[in-house]
Amino acid sequence: MLTMPADWLGGLSAILAFSTEPWLLLPSLVLITFLLEDAAIAAGVALALNGTIGWEAAFAAVAGGIALGDIGLYGMGRLGVRIPALRRRLNDAPVQRARAVLVGRLTAAVLIARIVPGLRFATYTAAGVLGVSFPRFAALVCVAVAVWTAGLFWLAASLGRTLGDALGRATGLDPTTAVILAVLSLAILATGTPRLLRCFSSAKSVNTGASS
Repeated sequence: MLTMPADWLGGLSAILAFSTEPWLLLPSLVLITFLLEDAAIAAGVALALNGTIGWEAAFAAVAGGIALGDIGLYGMGRLGVRIPALRRRLNDAPVQRARAVLVGRLTAAVLIARIVPGLRFATYTAAGVLGVSFPRFAALVCVAVAVWTAGLFWLAASLGRTLGDALGRATGLDPTTAVILAVLSLAILATGTPRLLRCFSSAKSVNTGASS
């Protein structure tokens, strides 16, 4: 997620430049979230900055797509329960203890999994496998996604236009592509920083252990 292929960038530019129909743009944003959340956030903010669609519509499409993807992981877990070997293990004492822990700390688990890269698949799928209350899980996911997406939208909107203009002047890129690239960079920075901090912390712990 730290680099973006040229065809992705070109595709997003084409959407911004040649399409003005919300009925086409909004479903496209939802679909992009299933592939790359960063790209969807960048496209949504850039579309709103350009005035192609409204901020509310852009936010609803991106946040809605991200939430649907997260809830889909829960659904995968529920489908997994249909596997006989897995279903037989659900009554084991360790599994029941894990379920009790997850149910008791579901709010923290959902929020942390949303923020820390690499945890969502395991956490949200486990919630489905263990049969955590779906209404509670879905409500927490929607709140976490709304707060997370709003924060990224605010960051990207606050700095994206300024950085895009500067990037366009420095590189000669057309304004649409420059804004997309600037906003995408901000989105990657916001979503990638926790991963970098975690890697740095792990490396520091390993070095400390080795030296002692």
